Amino acid sequence: MTTPTGLAAAPWKPPEPRELPEWRMRMCEYTSSEESMYSLAAAINAGHTAVFPTVPGVGASPGSIASVLLARSEERRLSEAQLYYATADMTSLALAAASTPPTEPVKPSRLPSPYGFMAFAEPIGGYTHDVADVLGGGPMAREGAHAILTTPIVAVSWGVWAPDDVDVTGGPAVRWFNQRNHGQLNPIPDNFAGVWLTFYAPPGSAFDALAPDTIVGTAPDGTAMTAGDIRSHPRRTPLNWDNETILAFGGPFGEPEPDTTKQWAQVVYTAWQLMSQTGNNQLTEVDEIPRNRAGRKRDHRAGITGPSAVRIVNVHNAHRPSRTATEQDATASTGRRAPQWSCRWPVRPYRRNTCLNPRAHSDDGCEHEERIVPPHIKGPADKPLKIGETVHLWDHQPEDS
Repeated sequence: MTTPTGLAAAPWKPPEPRELPEWRMRMCEYTSSEESMYSLAAAINAGHTAVFPTVPGVGASPGSIASVLLARSEERRLSEAQLYYATADMTSLALAAASTPPTEPVKPSRLPSPYGFMAFAEPIGGYTHDVADVLGGGPMAREGAHAILTTPIVAVSWGVWAPDDVDVTGGPAVRWFNQRNHGQLNPIPDNFAGVWLTFYAPPGSAFDALAPDTIVGTAPDGTAMTAGDIRSHPRRTPLNWDNETILAFGGPFGEPEPDTTKQWAQVVYTAWQLMSQTGNNQLTEVDEIPRNRAGRKRDHRAGITGPSAVRIVNVHNAHRPSRTATEQDATASTGRRAPQWSCRWPVRPYRRNTCLNPRAHSDDGCEHEERIVPPHIKGPADKPLKIGETVHLWDHQPEDS
């Protein structure tokens, strides 16, 4: 049975910032669960992961070994993470600035903390896919079942690359590979230095906008599986692993690739750049919500060693858009993909290579840093906004006065 649909996904409903510690605890618990391992192994076997570990000489399947190693490493990063919440304006600012890729090489000094987890009030991207392609060839596939789905990317975790810390086999050393395409594995050097990013999506959100009787696959008992069946399945975690990538310190970004980890990583790195600008160049401000005593005790019992306070990252008050502009953009956004900022940022932020020591510039003894110039509205604040540029054409050389 063919079930054609439009692009489906429920709008992203972000948590309250104070909920992030509880979300982190549930995600840590779920990441090492049997259900999570099974799902991760299926994604690995289908070639849907960018970082792929192997252990030579171990009899288990590559997918099962890799799922254990990836899950353990992610659990560690989450448990040690500083928690961040990017507001809607902050998310939109990062997306607007990231529309042009960073020109500086990836710098470790841009990381706001060695380990972190950041939830975004708006998706930072997403992708569409046909459920038939995702399940094709597996036991859950069903002939003729099609549903075009949208998966929004709404959160990221990160940690400084430390592969030796996740060798849980107790035997041969783990070998790490970067998988750009299914079946094409490039070895990651032993001396690699960089940061590992894992991207998250809401569980089941891609099916929430479908009609409940939409057939999307085959259930374990052989009957038709519907979108309603998936929605009724208990969701043990607030967010699901979607994919991951690594950024090499000192490496360039290059042009973004739409709907990929490369594009999302550029948004995250741009957010880090915005957060690291201080002084006259400060574009963000951070408020902190402490965790109560009972919550800190629960974190300790759960083996969470990272800070329990949540840092709320917002656009600095001097550069924050009006409430009306924010509401207009929110109305125009579907909440399924990256938001629009036509009202919020009439003149988008741009990147500028800034000399930090101009006196030494002439003899190449200076240091340069990429800085993001804030978005703004041209002209007096009390005048109507006019977007566009006027070009004056001179058809003859002006006469000297």
